[in-house]
Amino acid sequence: MQEPVDDQGPGPRHRWTRMALLVLPAVAFIAVLGAAVLNKSSPPVPGDMAPPFKAELLAQDGELALEDLRGKPVVLNFWASWCEPCKAEAPMLREAHERYGDQVAFVGVDIRDARGDALSFAEEQGLDYPHVRDEDLEIYDSFGLTGQPETFFIDEEGVILEHVPGPLFRETLFQLLDSLVARGA
Repeated sequence: MQEPVDDQGPGPRHRWTRMALLVLPAVAFIAVLGAAVLNKSSPPVPGDMAPPFKAELLAQDGELALEDLRGKPVVLNFWASWCEPCKAEAPMLREAHERYGDQVAFVGVDIRDARGDALSFAEEQGLDYPHVRDEDLEIYDSFGLTGQPETFFIDEEGVILEHVPGPLFRETLFQLLDSLVARGA
């Protein structure tokens, strides 16, 4: 004798179990992703105070803190020696420093670089303003960077006036510097 065959398929309990096995991992993933997004601080925007930092100087002993530059506008440029756009904008930054260096503090932030490569880059490019190292990417993260180069223009009170993600263009650089200097005059 044969046993009767159930033509109605799996019961409701089986369907709910299968659905739970499919849906629960997706819900868990979305929850973890949402928590990560909510916990990540948003990068500063123009009008925000620049995040404070203190970092080791690249070419000499000691440290530099952004707070030490209060009272003078700051151009904060993030770069790396292997970054081709950084190489392309270096001559403009050198020229800008020569022209505005008495009125504006220029600071380079070297990221994701070997110390020797960074020192060679700064020397070869003639970038004789202070540079700091950001080996652990704390400054990079606090400014919400997505790559390099990126440049922040900060007023004498520490407020971000402009953020240029990506390479600088000559006209933009000098217009922003004129504006930065005019604000402090």
